[in-house]
Amino acid sequence: MMNLSAITEAERILIAIKQHIANEKIADAVDMLNNLITSYPEYSKAYVLLAELYSQRLQDEELAEAFLKKAISLNEPHADAYLNYAALILRQEKFAETLATLNKALEIKGIAKDKVYDLFGRLYEMQGKLDEAIGYYKKCITAS
Repeated sequence: MMNLSAITEAERILIAIKQHIANEKIADAVDMLNNLITSYPEYSKAYVLLAELYSQRLQDEELAEAFLKKAISLNEPHADAYLNYAALILRQEKFAETLATLNKALEIKGIAKDKVYDLFGRLYEMQGKLDEAIGYYKKCITAS
């Protein structure tokens, strides 16, 4: 578990990394995230952001998946790790694994339940289970 000063420093670095991303300096951001992970290996937000970069900017879902799995494996995983992982494996049509991940995500304190319910809806819609999908989309609307 990270102490408060380590979390504060990691957050400060993460803000600088996000500025690099905003300025389209993706390679620099990836290098900085790798350094952040080396310095703070328990800081799950770094793994989540690195996964987002690999998935969305560098089109490497395999590496994105590995970083999300690492984030989830930590003692205090960031809620976005579950949401992003579920979305990624849903795109890969790994339905059983997506279902298990979403059920686990509902147990995370503070998770955005509307986002979880939206993913449940998409999962069931992709499987042609439209009644279940509609039910989760309704939950999504009422949870937000």
